[in-house]
Amino acid sequence: MTRSLTILSLLVLPLSACDWFYGPVGTSGQDQVSASSESGEIGRDDDDEPITTGAFTTADTGSASTTDAGEGESESGRGESGESESGEGESGEYPANRPNILLIVADDLGYSDIGAFGGEIHTPNLDKLAAHGRILTEHHSGFTCAPTRSMLISGTDHHLVGLGRMGAGTGPQAGQPGYEGYLNDRALSIAELLRDADYHTYIAGKWHLGSEDHQTPLHRGYESSYVLLPGVSTHFNEFSDPPTEAESRLYRENGEYVVPPADFFSTDFYTDRLISYIEANRGDGKPFYAFAAYTAPHWPLQAPEEYLDRYRGVYDVGYDVIRERRLKKLRKLGIIPQAWEPNPGLPAADNRPTWDDLSEEERRYEARRMEIYAAMVENLDANVGKLVKYLKDVGEYDNTFIFFQSDNGAEGGARDRANADNSLENLGYPGSYIGVGLRWAEVSATPFRLYKSYSAEGGHSVPAIARLPEQYRKLPHYNGLTHLTDLAPTFLELAGVPDPGDEYRGRPVHPISGISLLPTLEGRASDVRSETDVLADEQSNHRYVIRGRWKLLWLEPPFGQDPPAWELFDLEVDRGETNNVAAEHPDIVAELLLEWDRYVQRNGVILTSTVQPGGGGR
Repeated sequence: MTRSLTILSLLVLPLSACDWFYGPVGTSGQDQVSASSESGEIGRDDDDEPITTGAFTTADTGSASTTDAGEGESESGRGESGESESGEGESGEYPANRPNILLIVADDLGYSDIGAFGGEIHTPNLDKLAAHGRILTEHHSGFTCAPTRSMLISGTDHHLVGLGRMGAGTGPQAGQPGYEGYLNDRALSIAELLRDADYHTYIAGKWHLGSEDHQTPLHRGYESSYVLLPGVSTHFNEFSDPPTEAESRLYRENGEYVVPPADFFSTDFYTDRLISYIEANRGDGKPFYAFAAYTAPHWPLQAPEEYLDRYRGVYDVGYDVIRERRLKKLRKLGIIPQAWEPNPGLPAADNRPTWDDLSEEERRYEARRMEIYAAMVENLDANVGKLVKYLKDVGEYDNTFIFFQSDNGAEGGARDRANADNSLENLGYPGSYIGVGLRWAEVSATPFRLYKSYSAEGGHSVPAIARLPEQYRKLPHYNGLTHLTDLAPTFLELAGVPDPGDEYRGRPVHPISGISLLPTLEGRASDVRSETDVLADEQSNHRYVIRGRWKLLWLEPPFGQDPPAWELFDLEVDRGETNNVAAEHPDIVAELLLEWDRYVQRNGVILTSTVQPGGGGR
């Protein structure tokens, strides 16, 4: 029997040539962008052992079960056991040697956090992935977690498939199609399509697409799953003994409620679970689609103890110095042009002091936030390395397509919990509960404007890396416009599965609106999108339209125009969104407003803002 290929989609970035896993414990993380990120080809025999995560062995399968920009309950075609009832997917119906697919998504990781994208955080595994693959410099996500996940799975706009906003619709959105607050029954699922095409399908990590019995991964095509149902929980098991009813309903494995083990740490556990699912069916001749849906570095900021002091002192220099170092590295790596004007960040105010405004005690606390955030990112990278090592050990790495990205920009909101033990000495440990904060989120978003939740570039421009099976030579950065809805059609093309259109298994569905990346990744096409293609999105009344070099942007108060108005930016020279040229190009503004109106009508967008300039949903 011919061995199937594997496709791995990761939201993680490249690593260094000699540090595929980890450098020495205690490394500072400063200036760790590897030479291999710039040098091109890397040898195949990189079998260095990771230092900071336990090595997985094939005996460790004990408890595993074997069972435009964006677009509920599903008739999945499976019985209660999750078995396919269609009779489709018989061997021989699909091309031979289909690859496995690995999708890796980081949670609230900023654009410039990892080494391959200019960061000082030690990410050798992601850096090496980039050195064996291709960096996508203009890849776009949703503005927040759940809408992003709905688009990853459905391949179309989140307003169509139930996640028009985070949670169910409010005000005029309440009860309207597309605002159900979960992945609705008009949504396709890439897992379902691949399962029905004879792929194994696995997920471990955040779900955030519905918590009820009929809304779980089991009912959306995932053969094996261990998921956090809501958008956030602590990274350690901090449950009561016995767990409260609310605590006992946070996680499901294969549809059943479960409680994580006592030694649980999210990122490590999800990696081991995903590997155990792959291992349980290894050797049966079927390829797999695996989704590593990590919850790091999402708040609360927590990390295993051995990571917590690796960045001591690195961030004592403050926000501006780290940001300037990242800008220098971004330019050196060719991620951004030399002449770009980066966004300078929000002006100082009482609720957003600069580093110079802080006392020494406040600076120590702020630096500690970022130290823990960096520790989480390094641990995430180690787990990417663990996944890759497993694939190499079992002979599947060369047969796997891997894609890595973040789900949105870094979190800049106030996330500290008042009733937690947030003393300086306890930060990062169980019992603490803090976020990274606005100023460090701006640093993570370097060189862009704002961060998660907003339609500015810092909210939805995310790091992304693609690696084809058997690819060992780094290709030039791809600087064209790409979007996370492009992943579903890419995976279908890799698997040799036809696009189902607007009907699947006898039910009407919203068709995939993304564009396959594969022709461009394989060199068969120069671009994914043309200069006339339009990308648009909206969430919480923040909105944008991109066509070619132009971006029309609307931000709600307090970050938008005063009085509120649309802004226009020339992305070819100003992705930092520093120079609003709407007054100089009223014709372009008018054209893009028509595109906005078409987007609203096509996707059923319902705005709740009381500020409605123009007409037609503008």
